Amino acid sequence: MTMGEKLIALRKRECWTQDDLADRLDVSRQSVSKWEGGLAFPATDTLLELSRLFGVSTDYLLKDELETPEPETPEDPGAALRQVTREEAEAFLTVRRASAKPIALAVALCILSPVCLILLGGLSAVRPVRETVAMAAGLTVLFAFVVPAVALFVTWGGRLSKYEYLEKEIFSAAPGATALAREAIDRDRERHSRRIVAGVCLCVASAVPLMLCMAAPDHEFLLTCGVGLLLVLVAAGVYLIVSASIPWDACRMLLQEGDYAPEQKSPLLRTVWVVYWCLATAIYLGRSFTTWAWDRTWIVWPVAGVLFGAVSAVLRLIRRRK
Repeated sequence: MTMGEKLIALRKRECWTQDDLADRLDVSRQSVSKWEGGLAFPATDTLLELSRLFGVSTDYLLKDELETPEPETPEDPGAALRQVTREEAEAFLTVRRASAKPIALAVALCILSPVCLILLGGLSAVRPVRETVAMAAGLTVLFAFVVPAVALFVTWGGRLSKYEYLEKEIFSAAPGATALAREAIDRDRERHSRRIVAGVCLCVASAVPLMLCMAAPDHEFLLTCGVGLLLVLVAAGVYLIVSASIPWDACRMLLQEGDYAPEQKSPLLRTVWVVYWCLATAIYLGRSFTTWAWDRTWIVWPVAGVLFGAVSAVLRLIRRRK
């Protein structure tokens, strides 16, 4: 049973209408209708209040596989959930803001890492440059980019690890923590939108140099240069997107909205995402090192990104229909 179906059954058990339940929760009837129809999900505080009203656990409401109401929750249903204070929220937001640029730089370095290899490989095809020398030099530069990127990922990953529960667990945020997150969203909304738009525009425009090079009469080496310029523009765009998204997502985590809503915190979804990107990386590296066609294997990443959205949507649809 989905949470919506459980709410309908529990409401009818109490002989309440949607208006009755809405009045008890101090929300609109339309909100109750959306919850029961699976079109929306109640906020954490409202979920706790539903648990108290119906005398069931939050686990029963959240987990589709639980068909029978569990024993009544304690007098304070929020006691079972981890509490996030304003001080914890402030420390979390501070670390996430500090990590935004280093992590964005690490992602950009990974995207830029094969550029030199691609250019040297293309140059060796039209100039008297030994292919093995070109590949060796290109791989040296590639690792020179990847190593500091990995160091940044590990360093900031360690600093953020203590806050992993905010992404993976359902918690109860103090009013001060919620207010802090909403203030940050309101303050950064315009800046966030500008950086996201600029980053997306750069990623879209990155294909233009490649198409112009393809139109050239003798475009073999120019095509290689076009691929290199494409990756440079994509790296710049991704830097803007990632650096803007990290602080923004931190606020969404505290508010438990969007991709961080309680219904999205599924171990199955997290496992699928990890396996998916590990497979994509393995395919990219395996194909690149076996064919040495670095000027073409980069296409794995945009394809993987599009498929990732499709896979995520299908998994969420299956979960809702269980």
